Amino acid sequence: MLKNAIFDVDGTLVDSKRDIASAQLWVLQQLGVDTYRLEDLYPLIGKPLTETFASLLPSSLHDRIAEAANLYKERYPPRALDTTTLFPGVRETVEALCRNGINLATATTKLTAGTRRVLTHFGIVEHFVQIQGSDDMPFKPDPFIITKILSDRGWEKKDTLMVGDTDNDIEAGKRAGIRTCGVTYGSLTKQQILHHKPDYVIDSIEELLTLIQDSAFE
Repeated sequence: MLKNAIFDVDGTLVDSKRDIASAQLWVLQQLGVDTYRLEDLYPLIGKPLTETFASLLPSSLHDRIAEAANLYKERYPPRALDTTTLFPGVRETVEALCRNGINLATATTKLTAGTRRVLTHFGIVEHFVQIQGSDDMPFKPDPFIITKILSDRGWEKKDTLMVGDTDNDIEAGKRAGIRTCGVTYGSLTKQQILHHKPDYVIDSIEELLTLIQDSAFE
């Protein structure tokens, strides 16, 4: 049966796309790139910064990718919670999962300190037994962050589910050998999520409560 759930954060637990995209847009403007709208940046949320700016900057500015990433790291943290909210049902679902004996962790490209800050701000930090950010480790889709959690907690792969809104979340879960659940309300559309063939697809976080009772987890 399902005993453990590992969550991505941005686009899965919290709707942070406007704050993240606003910071990225500001960086692009500092480098003279003003051809994007906020919504153009949403599909890249959750990707490593160097990958994001490599996609957004013209090739003539690729020598400034590291500079762009550093500008973002200065710009975003003080504004990380300006418009960010929990997705509907997250608080109730997290609480219900814990009541049902499910252990919760995070696996996010955010730094651990920033992740803890966000979850503390929204009053759900105490429900997670491991808050794991990508501090000095490979980013998803590399499975390192997931295998670290499995090792740290002593969790069995067969009992663990990765929940996320991006292709990197799904691929990381697959590479780690655990089941995956894609959410359709984050950075990718339902069709884009389905393309990556997660084991499960949900349209709202509350649907996880049905999944944990599914015989497929027996």
